[in-house]
Amino acid sequence: MKLVLVISSLSSGGAERVLVLLARGLARRGHQVTVVTIYGEDSDFFRLPPGVNRVALGLGKDTVGLVAKLSANGRRLRALRRAIRTARPDAVISLLGQTNVLTLLATAGLRAPVVVSEHTDPRREPLPGAWQSLRRIVYRRAAKVVSVTADIDRYFDWIVPQRRAVIPNPVDFEELEQEGPGLEWPWPHAAIAMGRLAPEKGFDLLIEAFGGLFLLDLERFADWGLVILGEGRLRGELESAIARAGLAGRVLLPGAIPSPANTLKKADLFVLSSRWECLPMALIEAMACGLPVVATQCAASAAELVRPGQNGLLVPAEDVPALAAAMAELMEDPAKRRALGENAAASVRPFHLDRIVEAWERLL
Repeated sequence: MKLVLVISSLSSGGAERVLVLLARGLARRGHQVTVVTIYGEDSDFFRLPPGVNRVALGLGKDTVGLVAKLSANGRRLRALRRAIRTARPDAVISLLGQTNVLTLLATAGLRAPVVVSEHTDPRREPLPGAWQSLRRIVYRRAAKVVSVTADIDRYFDWIVPQRRAVIPNPVDFEELEQEGPGLEWPWPHAAIAMGRLAPEKGFDLLIEAFGGLFLLDLERFADWGLVILGEGRLRGELESAIARAGLAGRVLLPGAIPSPANTLKKADLFVLSSRWECLPMALIEAMACGLPVVATQCAASAAELVRPGQNGLLVPAEDVPALAAAMAELMEDPAKRRALGENAAASVRPFHLDRIVEAWERLL
């Protein structure tokens, strides 16, 4: 099949990573894949695999004022429509709310069916203003509305069940198994976390919990440090929190890295401290790398992924003492970490890229 995948950009983010993996998996299976981005290549963080065509519209610049916004979106619609018509696809797959709305508007009257994919919780992260109303109108034109979890799918119960589906995010186990150096840190043991440096990820809570362990007993955890992979607007605030807690040199913020597997595999423990999530890609990849996990009950999907005492530990969201206690439990028990890590890797095999691509092929 000839397929067009549409997303705002290839910047650092979970949905962007999913698109790259999906493009890779579809291309491996012989499909002709074109990726169209609203932003230009200057905003790229991820690279597309060989054999995948790229069309970067370069029209993602933010605008101020109603007239300027309407004019900019008019240009995006026209350019996106031209790109899709030129590709002559058998189907179009669009990712993320506003881009989904734009894609459905841009393809009005074209023959190719449009599948829109939702990767965030619309109740926690609603679309702004008119976009919310437009989504309720144009989503009824979608050939399918695909959600990454059943919980998100329930939000779209105003669309008939026959035009909805649930397909989770994929993990490329072959990529995770490739050897590489990974990042270095100055301690024998490390807990690691990963995600956008944004309020919902709860990294402020994680720093507080980790700092509390050292206040409790410095000698007890002297061999441990914390690494938080990711970038975002809260970097300055998190750096200040680290300094206030006296954790300089004990907590690292090395930024985002496109292929984190070898860094994850060097760590001893993964922590998901989020206030809320949809389907946490970072958690799935960490488990696939064989890491034991401590995760907050930030979404129904987290509770489904983490089975307490079998492949990790679960704590209530935003409960700093419980988070600290769970981390301490695993930090002090290497045998338990090994057992939970082995089970974690086995439990996420259903997210194998090949299986997820097969699910997309059946839907298409």
